[in-house]
Amino acid sequence: MKYELDKSCQNAEQAAVNCKLSAEIIVNNESINDFLNQIASDKKFSFMDILDFYGKEISGVQKIIKSNPYIYKLRLFVHSGSVKEIIPLLYKEDRIADLKWGRDGVPPTGTWCFDYVDSLEQADDPDGIARIASLITRLNDYRYGRYGIVESAVTMENMFPDLYHSTASDRTCFVDQAGNIYSSPELSDLWSSQKEEIMEFLHANEQPDQMDNGAVCKKTKIGGEEVLAGCVKIKSIQGYLIRIVSTKNDKMILRSSRIEFLLLWIAIVTVLLLFSNRQVTHILRQFYEIYDTVYRVQQGNLEVRVQNMSRDEFGVLGIELNTMLDRIQKLMEDTLQRELLVKNSQIKALQNQINNHFIYNVLESVKMMAEIDEKYEIADTVSSFGQLLRYSMRWKSGYVKVEEEIEQIRNYLALVNLWYDDEICLRMTIPQEILCQEIPKMSLQPIVENSISHGMREYTHDTNIYMEGEITGEDCYIRVTDFGCGMEEEELLQLHKRLNGEREDNSGQESGIGLKNVHDRLQIGFGAEYGITVESEQHCYTRVTIKIPYQKRKRGLT
Repeated sequence: MKYELDKSCQNAEQAAVNCKLSAEIIVNNESINDFLNQIASDKKFSFMDILDFYGKEISGVQKIIKSNPYIYKLRLFVHSGSVKEIIPLLYKEDRIADLKWGRDGVPPTGTWCFDYVDSLEQADDPDGIARIASLITRLNDYRYGRYGIVESAVTMENMFPDLYHSTASDRTCFVDQAGNIYSSPELSDLWSSQKEEIMEFLHANEQPDQMDNGAVCKKTKIGGEEVLAGCVKIKSIQGYLIRIVSTKNDKMILRSSRIEFLLLWIAIVTVLLLFSNRQVTHILRQFYEIYDTVYRVQQGNLEVRVQNMSRDEFGVLGIELNTMLDRIQKLMEDTLQRELLVKNSQIKALQNQINNHFIYNVLESVKMMAEIDEKYEIADTVSSFGQLLRYSMRWKSGYVKVEEEIEQIRNYLALVNLWYDDEICLRMTIPQEILCQEIPKMSLQPIVENSISHGMREYTHDTNIYMEGEITGEDCYIRVTDFGCGMEEEELLQLHKRLNGEREDNSGQESGIGLKNVHDRLQIGFGAEYGITVESEQHCYTRVTIKIPYQKRKRGLT
């Protein structure tokens, strides 16, 4: 209540200040005061003079007043019988007799008059005319005495809005300096019947030390009823705002509030229980679904997955479980594929190891016979073929050094050159560190074989195969390049698809291992990021690059 009374007091103070400022517009305007003095001296003015005065001064004042929402009217009453009235601003002084504050003569400057009907306002509906409060200011001159009166008015509803929103249980009134009570018409009889008690309460609390800090609120009895009463002084108009709130129904309101609070609390608890039950049911459903999935995996079913995953922690757990099962299944498939490749390699090796000693002995006998007959070229050829055959049939270990693989490539080229009139030479630029690296056996020879069989099949002159190597970071690269017929784009694309497993590999030969086989064995041995890549341009070149990890512990350097 104290805050609301202080706010209403500030509103009334603001309205009073606006009334005073609007009156000072007239008081401090020299042009208006000179004109009014001349009227008071009975100077005659033509209609054009009055019209010019209205256009220059009066219209400017009206614009200022219209821009202020607090001001209802600003009127100037002139003591002259000959002046023409300019409504709604300029009136003759004898009009004040129709107003409440002018019936008993002109009041002193600074007098406030409250709650009266604006009888000068012309309206079709008399009941629609506003009730106003006004500040009276007299205009005096030492030569002519009083030459005018300024009425600055504001509606009672704008000045005291709480008066017109009162009820019998919560009502507000305004008491002026003379002790008159102003309220809404509906409650005027109630305030009149309790006037003495109201004034006693006001006199008991109007000491300056009590109202210096704003409104004063106390519990008291008025009209035989316990009420909470408050009052605040409006200094600019020397009056008081009083508000009375009945406490008769406080106990009933408190009891009703308690019942409402209890019902609200029960409703909240019920909603929380229902929500908790739903959440627990949802969590348990997720838990049992994950538990069932784990149990079925334990029984050996790796195809099962968690379904209907939510966005909570159990949903995240289900997603991670599905991801783990996918990875396990993928690893198992990869492991199975590797085992199949190893078994196939072992079977091929076993097929090739047919009576090895018999073949070696025959070759050695042929070599000795050639040397006895001084057929050294035949002896060298048989020796190269024997070394190549022995290398290809020896599978005690699946890995050899790069330099061992290159040595067998030289033997292979020595035999190949027997078939051609022109010589195919091997040119190398490979660091010693790479020569000491280990790679799967028969990794380089199939690449050289493909270069001869496919890349150089149309050439009839001497040519070279270039082999170079480099170390970049933690990886080794070995490139085998032939400057033969190359490949068309479509043929190169199909080769890439075979290497990536997108189509069946048909590149293998009866006496060798295909590029796809080399690529798979490199990935099995070193990882998916390693293997071979092929670059080619038709009629220019074909380059096959082998990527393997750089293993410092196997460099074999002194």
